[in-house]
Amino acid sequence: MIKRALLPSFLISLFLASCNLTPDGFWSGDSNVNHRFSGLKKLSESDAEVKSWDEEEKYQVLVLTDVHIGAKFYHKETEDSFFNWLKNYTERDKIKFALGLGDFTDGAKEGEFRYYQQMTEKINGYGIKLLNVVGNHDLYRADGYENYEKYCYPHSSYYKFYTKNLVWYGLDTASGTLGSRQLASLKSALPSETKKPVIITHVPFASEGKALGIMPFCLRDTTERNILISLFSQCKIAGYFCGHYHPGGLESFGNVTQYGLKSFGEFGKWYILDVDETAGPVITIREFGK
Repeated sequence: MIKRALLPSFLISLFLASCNLTPDGFWSGDSNVNHRFSGLKKLSESDAEVKSWDEEEKYQVLVLTDVHIGAKFYHKETEDSFFNWLKNYTERDKIKFALGLGDFTDGAKEGEFRYYQQMTEKINGYGIKLLNVVGNHDLYRADGYENYEKYCYPHSSYYKFYTKNLVWYGLDTASGTLGSRQLASLKSALPSETKKPVIITHVPFASEGKALGIMPFCLRDTTERNILISLFSQCKIAGYFCGHYHPGGLESFGNVTQYGLKSFGEFGKWYILDVDETAGPVITIREFGK
């Protein structure tokens, strides 16, 4: 029998073993987020298509997370089911853009990134631009972030863009922290926004019980987490959308809501965000897949 006090440690060990990881290796590869930091990329200034997104007030956003191409649990049937759904989705013309919330690859191999790029091109073929943020699995090789920048638009993991009444921030949390440089930039930029912020990233910023409160499933530094909760509350964000913890889960911290979305690769799920910027704005979520 496993003693109750030892159960969380046992489950952590079991999870890490299933991913062929050590506790230190959970955040492996290019783990220095300060090294990856190159400033806040403003897509609404650099991309003409993104700039045009500030025109509509009601639209949909397609979201995928934790695809894990190359993993033992990844099944081509899920991919086929998704593209069959997208082909026949009767509201497809309402989708303004798509979001990928990290862990597109399982081992950060270039071949896995190329495969994800092919999936991206199929999505783009329907007139839907896919914007991504990097995940921890995408860093599992020394050249992981280099491959992410090469194959995954917008070739950055810290950026923002505007829609009618929202500002969307992509954050790099793939190392289990924002790092001092990105955090300082965010603390300066977010309060100055006149539009309501939406956060999109890979790792949950905190947990009050999901995943047994296991640290690898949220940001590691409790001080950083408290700073973010205060910042997000002050700026009245519309939501924090993330992946990483494959079963997903909804959690609230005062007026800050964290939406953990289920894994595409392991659970065969994808999502539509229905965005209404005329009042609120209001974002609601619909889940699709098996």
